[in-house]
Amino acid sequence: MFKSHKLYIIFFISGIIFLNSSSGQTAGKDIDDYIYKFTFKLPDGWASIDMKETTDKDAISYSFMRDDKKMTIMLLAFKLSSVKNIDDFIYNLEKDISLNIPAKSGEYTETDFGKYDMKSAAYKDNKFDEMIYYYRTKLPESPNNFVYMVRFISEVKDYNSDSETQIKDIISTFKPTAE
Repeated sequence: MFKSHKLYIIFFISGIIFLNSSSGQTAGKDIDDYIYKFTFKLPDGWASIDMKETTDKDAISYSFMRDDKKMTIMLLAFKLSSVKNIDDFIYNLEKDISLNIPAKSGEYTETDFGKYDMKSAAYKDNKFDEMIYYYRTKLPESPNNFVYMVRFISEVKDYNSDSETQIKDIISTFKPTAE
């Protein structure tokens, strides 16, 4: 009887070691917010540095930083009782002095995903290169809709083609999950 328990323990430990070693290949962190209805995946090399929610429980902010400190992500999510005009949302955030968003560089890129849509643009000044993605859900029958800003911030000296690739990889995993 002892031998079967010993064998079970060996298989169990082997399974854990296998899972840990195989997860290193597809490693990363799944960020799932069930209240603000979004999900995305951060690759290895990123850490959560802050999360704050308003006292009214209608907005939340997250901050993430790459381990080498060459890029940060600011994510803002707002819970609304109706569908928000995405252009009004963008205008208000771009003009918000506390966010200190640099001037937009170029035009917006737009994509419609059916239940939600997205606009993105590059923002630049002498110190920072940023990519900002704005999302809004379009669910008129739902009790809640959401708007999101996902902001990638790098110093000019640290922004390169690898940064662009990582931004595209991360943002491709961002999905509003409201139904």
